[in-house]
Amino acid sequence: MNSSPSVLIVRLDAIGDALALVPLLAALRERGARIDVVLSPKNADVFSKSAVDGVYVEQAGLGDRLAQNGYDFALVATEDASAYRLARASGARRRVGFQNGWGKPLKSLWTRSMLTRTVYRTAGLDPRAPHESQVLFQLGSEITGASQIPRDPRILRSFVVDAEPQPDERVVMQITDKWQRLGAAPKALADLSQALQRRHSMRFVAAENERSYAQELAAGAGISVEYFRELGPWKEAIASAKAIVAPDSGAVHVAGMTGTKTVAIFAARNFALQTGRWSPWASPYRVVKLERGWPLLASDALEDLLR
Repeated sequence: MNSSPSVLIVRLDAIGDALALVPLLAALRERGARIDVVLSPKNADVFSKSAVDGVYVEQAGLGDRLAQNGYDFALVATEDASAYRLARASGARRRVGFQNGWGKPLKSLWTRSMLTRTVYRTAGLDPRAPHESQVLFQLGSEITGASQIPRDPRILRSFVVDAEPQPDERVVMQITDKWQRLGAAPKALADLSQALQRRHSMRFVAAENERSYAQELAAGAGISVEYFRELGPWKEAIASAKAIVAPDSGAVHVAGMTGTKTVAIFAARNFALQTGRWSPWASPYRVVKLERGWPLLASDALEDLLR
């Protein structure tokens, strides 16, 4: 095998999904790989500039452009059918992706026809609860060999932030409509924000595209929210923080790869399996189930974590 292989990775998912690739990226770089990635428009800036050599955003005709690059490997790190088509169109000599066996037999047959090697993953939640980063790491085993999966945030953070941010002694709380989707009531979020403010200097952050939700929540909770239009400064705010309190979201995975202490709140449904799969990878953390009394549990979890 080429000691410095050229690798294409396709991940057409959300920010947190893409960040689960960071340990694989670090191991590939250790092997001298040249790495290009295909991402979605919403996660195109999720990695640092030095993490990968080229970033492509999914669009019509992209397969023809990729075919000009002569990849040794194409790794399909998603279940999206268009990603498998892109991998095949790239002309990579070795194409690796997932198949679901008898969980999705027709799709598994189709993906095998698009790939040269498949990695099995369950069609639903895996009862063994492997972390997503561990699952994705298997895709690169022909390149990384027996290498251990990296779990040191001092190594991984450079794949997320471009420059080392100035440390900030404030605790970050993410304001995002993911709270609403998890079922967190505005009153509970107000209680949490006020409990945190009583003990810590706080920084409440939100994405600009979630301003309407954040403004309504901020008015009810009596807090001031800082808005971010771009991923870079948002990632730096999380990487530099003393700690972060957030729902299961992309912010948790920025923290998890950069070493920021994290209190992550997960929905009660499938709690053990989801926390096994999506807990912060390389940072100290506590997970809290979104159930009765959870704001107090989250506040106490932060104190325990900081001790």
